[in-house]
Amino acid sequence: MTIKKISMLIFLLMISIACVATNGKESPTQAPLGPPQSFDTKVILQRLKVDFLGQDGHYVIGSGCPGNDGKGSIENYHFVVQGVNIDRIVQRVLVAGDNSTLTWEWPCTDAWGLLAQDAGGGTWDVFIAPSLPAEMYTVIFFYEDNSIALGMVDAP
Repeated sequence: MTIKKISMLIFLLMISIACVATNGKESPTQAPLGPPQSFDTKVILQRLKVDFLGQDGHYVIGSGCPGNDGKGSIENYHFVVQGVNIDRIVQRVLVAGDNSTLTWEWPCTDAWGLLAQDAGGGTWDVFIAPSLPAEMYTVIFFYEDNSIALGMVDAP
């Protein structure tokens, strides 16, 4: 694994842990007095196998958020993700390119939208609108029990 991939993985893992720990809440403007609050956060990292199929003829999501702009006219990037834990509920899916220009998220918030479909047996199809070229993508699945699964794939 190259230094670039390791750095990207560490960066994304730190962001993921911060997102899980704050649970999407804004931090208070003034630190509370007394002992620090405890968070019921479990960070369990599970490795995913991710295949990048590129633009393989799917037009299921457009650009922007929630992905309706140009829907049906933009050929999507397609990822096949294997190893998703079937005993956990997937709460959120995030895809980030190594060029740090865009991230895609499901369900859509203020990032670019994506479509994540459970194909069964721990396999998911993930579609994003294409953007600036990236050499590598990181796919993160956030489970409802505050654990995460992560996989990386090179883009040819």
